[in-house]
Amino acid sequence: MKLPVLRGTLFIRLAALVVMAVLASQIFTLWLGVKQKNTLLAEQLYAQVIDTLADYEGALESQPPAQRDRFLLANNHTGLPRLLPLSQAQAVDRRVPPMGRQLAQQLGEVLGEPIHVQFRRGDRQELWLRVPVLDSHYWLVVPLARFLPPSLRPTLQAAGLIALLSLLAAFALAWRTTRPLSQLVAATRQLEAGHTPPPLTPSGPREVRLLIERFNGMAQALDKAASERRLMLAGLSHDLRTPLTRLKLAVEMLDPGPDSEGMLADIDELSHIVSQFIDFARSEEPRALEPVALGELVDSVLSRFARSGMAVAWQRSDVALPGDALGLQRLLSNLLQNARRYGQAPYTLTLAQDGAEAVLCVLDSGDGIPPAQQEAALAPFERLAAHRGTDGGSGLGLAIVARIVRQHRGQLRFVYPPAGGFGVEVRLPLKTVASAVQAGSSAV
Repeated sequence: MKLPVLRGTLFIRLAALVVMAVLASQIFTLWLGVKQKNTLLAEQLYAQVIDTLADYEGALESQPPAQRDRFLLANNHTGLPRLLPLSQAQAVDRRVPPMGRQLAQQLGEVLGEPIHVQFRRGDRQELWLRVPVLDSHYWLVVPLARFLPPSLRPTLQAAGLIALLSLLAAFALAWRTTRPLSQLVAATRQLEAGHTPPPLTPSGPREVRLLIERFNGMAQALDKAASERRLMLAGLSHDLRTPLTRLKLAVEMLDPGPDSEGMLADIDELSHIVSQFIDFARSEEPRALEPVALGELVDSVLSRFARSGMAVAWQRSDVALPGDALGLQRLLSNLLQNARRYGQAPYTLTLAQDGAEAVLCVLDSGDGIPPAQQEAALAPFERLAAHRGTDGGSGLGLAIVARIVRQHRGQLRFVYPPAGGFGVEVRLPLKTVASAVQAGSSAV
């Protein structure tokens, strides 16, 4: 069984929508958290720098100018904010992090002059800011390690885990929402193929449950209407047979006259039409599939047509498949009857096995059905304009064939052999997963 193509399905679209919403919310939340954390750290760093400058400015005012550098060097404690003479400059990296550039800009606005800033990497990550204090310039060294944002790896791992759980929940929700719709689509395909599907169990969202309930009601109403139509059609056809038989007997008992032969021919045509109506009604009835030897079935049908003077060339071939023997007899009889009525001799019948299918083809030497009218020819009671009112048919022959082919999960197509002529090819599966005729009750 082929898996359904998921591309473009409602399941994929719902899942993609939820996935996009989850990822977008995760990214926005992560961005907002990082931004707020950086803002808070920057405010704390600025406050510490201002307090440090204020403390050193107060301390330097109490020191003589000649002793200020000595005082600063004596208070040069690594790992703490400190003020150093410009002569203590060290090798630093000019690639300053955004927090350092922002701090330099803020200090420049407060101190009234541009602040030169450098950054020292390594074991101690420090900002070196050239700031004015009293009447001189100094290096303000600020340890930056505790103000830098922590690694995002734990946060990303947690966000990834939450996103994964959200995605699993999204796929489960989408599957639960779309599964009833998939079952409904499968049921509509059965209904389209001419079979009444079993009632579906309403599930899913309220709108989907309501849709399934309405579909179940519609399928039951169509099945009831089809059953009533079959009963009416079969009853009328059966009731017509008795008066037709009496009428034929009465005509045959009359003295032969110039109109007797024509009257008998008309009665035979009416009987044939009634038989087609009965066959059409019976083709809707569910039947169990049983092993059928097509070779023997073809021999039986051909022998019947041979007694009526129709010679059909065919080479015996043995192919067995699960099917409805009576329905397949009707199928072959209608194909041969159409070939005799609308085609030309010689007639040929072929039966072969092609992979997992049995291929049955009835060929004649006529012109066949024009491609533009082939679809209409398969419709019930549809008769082509060239034969309307002149052939004594009812327009049900190919409709019966098409219905029996559908019940066997087969395919029907019209062929034009390279040597000329016209044929109807029927492909029937040699194996069926489920009983097609048992599963369906009626064609609608």
